[in-house]
Amino acid sequence: MNWHEPRNKGWLNARVIAWATFDIGTTIFSMVVISRYFAPWIVEQMHGSVFSLNATMSVSMLVSALLQVFLSPISDELGRRRIFVFTFTMFCIGACALMSSVSALTAALILFLIANIGYQSAFVFYSAMLGDVSDDRHRARISGLGIGLGYVGSILGLLVSEQVVDPKYHFYSEVFSITAALVLLFTLPLFLFVQEKRSFVRLNLAQSLQNSVGSFITTLRRIARHKEMLFFFIGCLLALDAVHTVTLNMSLYCKAVVGLDDVNPLKWKGHEVLPFPMSEMNLFLSVSAAFGILGAFLFGHIADKTSHYKTLLAVLILWMGVLIMAMFSVQRKLFWFTGPLFGLGYGGIWTVSRAYLLDLCHPEERGQMFAIYGLVSKGAAILGPLVWGVVFTQFQPVVGERKAYRLSIAAILILVSIGYWVLLQGSPRKAKTPSY
Repeated sequence: MNWHEPRNKGWLNARVIAWATFDIGTTIFSMVVISRYFAPWIVEQMHGSVFSLNATMSVSMLVSALLQVFLSPISDELGRRRIFVFTFTMFCIGACALMSSVSALTAALILFLIANIGYQSAFVFYSAMLGDVSDDRHRARISGLGIGLGYVGSILGLLVSEQVVDPKYHFYSEVFSITAALVLLFTLPLFLFVQEKRSFVRLNLAQSLQNSVGSFITTLRRIARHKEMLFFFIGCLLALDAVHTVTLNMSLYCKAVVGLDDVNPLKWKGHEVLPFPMSEMNLFLSVSAAFGILGAFLFGHIADKTSHYKTLLAVLILWMGVLIMAMFSVQRKLFWFTGPLFGLGYGGIWTVSRAYLLDLCHPEERGQMFAIYGLVSKGAAILGPLVWGVVFTQFQPVVGERKAYRLSIAAILILVSIGYWVLLQGSPRKAKTPSY
């Protein structure tokens, strides 16, 4: 089989699969390191503070955003994105592997800083490579394949981590070297088998460096004149607040409010539900991730068959509905229904939003547009948790912990609702419906 060229028939070919498996590796890092074990590792094992934990995350997001803004015009002018994906991925893998061997808090925070910068930056250039493996008719489905396989990676990562992590004794560090190995395994196919499409004659590196800032400013001006694109980015800034805030606070909310156990396995009538060891918390996250797979494929298929824009609006309606459910489903049994719906929303919003962005932008500026998309996503990662934290801090002494959490969800719901309204104002002049 020729990995460099797509088959004559069908959209699912070896090159697409090689591109999509990259999502498996990066989502393993996101789930295992960022969402699950980095915080307890720093606070419980390394005896760091919550402030140092959050400050390191904020600095890494800021640095990665600046790098993307500076490097994305260069990638567009050179017509090359894979080299940036490779470089940043290697930074992520190397720093993550070293995290298992450090004993000093400062070194641990610096290594995570490097690993997260690598992960965040690589993902932007990887997303821009969607145009290298897809056509207009199947773009959302291929995007959904990547997102769906990514959630497979998150489940795999949680299963593997259960074998090496002992939360009873706050021992987490070994999971990082294993995570680095898994990321390397699943990102290699893209580097080995996916080639970028031929492009126009490009400037050399020195000329691209000179034009980088000017090109990015020009892109911002174009966005300001492009109503659909401007409203897309503003709407995503508000809508992705929910995605990032739920990601950061899900484990804490599940443990403190819902009462999920992060040490012992789930039992039903006195018997363990699974034949292998997995805590109730990790089982809940795995089930939610499984529905993320379904959401990625389902919404990707619907978007390609109908409209990327209308499907994105439908995903935001789902998010608003699930946030309303989460405000009231604080009992354990009921929350087991809410989590999978969150998974559907996760899979849908990432799948459809990046496919719709490709509809809006010119092929020659994909790198820059996805860098701005990454910048918007990182802005949401700051705004959403900040709103959550302020609301919780202000109301917790007055109404108690459980109600304060519910009010925090209500605040995020308001942001998503505004984002939905903004996207409505930026409806495309001509709906893009694929022909078959």
